[in-house]
Amino acid sequence: DAQLRSSDESIYAIGEVAAIGGNMCYGLWAPGVEQAETLVLNLLRPGSSVYRASDLSTKLKLLGVEVASFGRSADFWFKGQYTGKDPSIKFIDSKDDLNDTYRRLCFSADGSKLMGGVLVGDAKDYGKLLQLSKKDDLAGNDPVALAFKLPPPGSNAVSDGGDGTGLTDDCTICTCIGLSKSQVRQAIIDKEAYTIPLIKKACKAGTGCGGCVTPVGEVPKLLSHTLKKLGKAGASGICVHFPYSRKELFDIIKVKELKSFKEILEVVGKNPDCSDGCELCKPVIASILSSLWNDHALKAGRDQIQDTNDRFLANIQKTGTYSVIPRCPGGDITPDTLIAFATTAKKYGLWTKITGAQRLGMYGAKVNDLPDIYKELVDAGMETGQAYGKALRTVKSCVGTSWCRYGQQDSVTMAVTLENRYKGLRAPHKIKMAASGCLRECAEAQGKDVGVIATQAGYNLYVCGNGGAKPVHAKLLATDCSVEECLKYVDRFLMYYISTAKHLQRTAPWLAELEGGIDYLKKVVIEDSLGIAADLEQMMERNRANEKCEWKAVAYDEELRQKFQQFANTKETHDSEQIEYIDMRGQRHPNLYSPPDITGPALYRKEDSHSSDWEWIFAGLVSAYPKNGGLSVKHGMQELAVFHLPSAEPKEQWLATQNLCPHKQARTISRGLVGVQPNGTLTVADPIYKTTYNLVTGEGISNPNFNLSTFKTKVEDGKVFVQVPPCSEMEEKMEKMIQESFKADGREYLAKKTGGPVDHMGQCLSKQKDLSW
Repeated sequence: DAQLRSSDESIYAIGEVAAIGGNMCYGLWAPGVEQAETLVLNLLRPGSSVYRASDLSTKLKLLGVEVASFGRSADFWFKGQYTGKDPSIKFIDSKDDLNDTYRRLCFSADGSKLMGGVLVGDAKDYGKLLQLSKKDDLAGNDPVALAFKLPPPGSNAVSDGGDGTGLTDDCTICTCIGLSKSQVRQAIIDKEAYTIPLIKKACKAGTGCGGCVTPVGEVPKLLSHTLKKLGKAGASGICVHFPYSRKELFDIIKVKELKSFKEILEVVGKNPDCSDGCELCKPVIASILSSLWNDHALKAGRDQIQDTNDRFLANIQKTGTYSVIPRCPGGDITPDTLIAFATTAKKYGLWTKITGAQRLGMYGAKVNDLPDIYKELVDAGMETGQAYGKALRTVKSCVGTSWCRYGQQDSVTMAVTLENRYKGLRAPHKIKMAASGCLRECAEAQGKDVGVIATQAGYNLYVCGNGGAKPVHAKLLATDCSVEECLKYVDRFLMYYISTAKHLQRTAPWLAELEGGIDYLKKVVIEDSLGIAADLEQMMERNRANEKCEWKAVAYDEELRQKFQQFANTKETHDSEQIEYIDMRGQRHPNLYSPPDITGPALYRKEDSHSSDWEWIFAGLVSAYPKNGGLSVKHGMQELAVFHLPSAEPKEQWLATQNLCPHKQARTISRGLVGVQPNGTLTVADPIYKTTYNLVTGEGISNPNFNLSTFKTKVEDGKVFVQVPPCSEMEEKMEKMIQESFKADGREYLAKKTGGPVDHMGQCLSKQKDLSW
């Protein structure tokens, strides 16, 4: 009913399950919010609020395409006003085949009112048009100009006050919550909400679908403009430790020839004497170092500034295991290689799949098995595909003149040439390429960062295409190029992009921000208008000269192999996954759900260790621990995360927490990046979901509901020890806590049994059982 009560007066309903008035269900976010507000008022004061109906206007993204519809009233949809069959409604259609967009705007018969509309491919004007459809006139706009996105008569710009949003003050800027631009601006000013997280707290903008607060959304534009008018500077630099953009850091590191994170922090960092960076700046610096010098990611302490994927040379999955994807240049692969791949996958019980990038993938590899898997693949003639890195992923190809009757050039050989030339090249974001043998475009080269399409005279070269969430058609850079010309232009293009792009910025948005666009890029890359072509080519040659298979280095280097050992205090291993496996299509497959979050206070605090039954357990040798990093420690079937921070205060140089992350329950905390906040707080970021914690107290930083248990540590005679509860007690309490999280989530938990404790020599005191879900 109007108070959201069901037929049972003790049960209320909102959202998709609520049939309002017995016949109308809303499947949209905004009506759900409105219903929730009515329900809260009625729960507090029964009968105080009534829910009638909601606006069905909405903006969505379907398969990466923006779509939207809006109307003056429900008649727009239920009476089919959008169809053009209602004689009282006139419509104008606008179609742009170049940009693949379409819009239909519906007006009253006299053209004085906007009754509604449908937008496909480009919904940027949704907020403005929605507000206009609620007004009694067109606010000085011309119907044709609105349909074809032209400025109002006599106007050269949208009256947005210069903030770049294209929205007037009364336009809705957050459609999920229903906030106007002026409301969000007022929250910024009155509540001093000078960052996006503070804006979310102040007025809830961006807490729905989040589209308005993305880097290209309207709220960041409004925030930046408002801060300038207030005379306040917005955040600058990649993080609090470096007041420089990625491009500025790239140039500084290149000119000064800096080779380590420590050097860079000392030369250009803020407060280098009391800082060790953070989970934000470390991967950025690691990427720049690799792009410039291309030294092995795991040597000379570089492993501790890598994100977990680069640190273990594989992609971490939600279970804490990894995917292993060898390189398959151009998709060209021999039967023997296929057999070797399958043999390894079967030996380690891994799930296998042909990836979306025309490669072979094996999933579910344990971190301690990775070196042996790498060795078997390398010995069979394979090498790392760097699916884990912000680097060249793959070069897709069709069969070209090898087999196809339509082929104009040997596209497979071209793809293999491109992949072998650019493999190992680190960039601000992943790079994908393709080579098509003719204009039929079977390899989809025009949706890649670099794509070549064969012609009778050579190849047409396309750049800055993108699939994914925001598809972008690649732009033509050069025509009828020889192979040599293609490689020369691609060399220059890639190094120019790598030198100037933002961190995690793909080539398509990079080009969109590049002043002058593709015409300017042509001048830089082909005409050498900046006089930097020789420098760009030299940078590429240095990268190619230093490229080596990272897997091979690990497979045959005992010191590097040690970095993959599961525990610091024993060579014993056990199943670390908190997940159920099922049989799906004949393969071992993780169940489709993720374990629930564990919220609330931590089980243990190191201050509790005065209990007489707590014991000191061996946690490994001091020499085994990396500087500014952590390792996992086995305690029965439970795991600890122990960190060595030599530059911290003496009492904080060795810290221990539980290894289980409360967010989704992966045992991966020891693999997280450590850092220091400006106030001196030592932090660790969970490597899967980037949830951050205070390493000293265990308290959640990014989410106060998540908390880690902490334990005392000590060092004696080159050995590390941690004080913990008895193995059986800790096992019982941890299992109970996990079980309660499942129960609260309405799911059954199949508990594991207790394993054995570990002595100071790293030997299990009781036999470890092979236990499964």
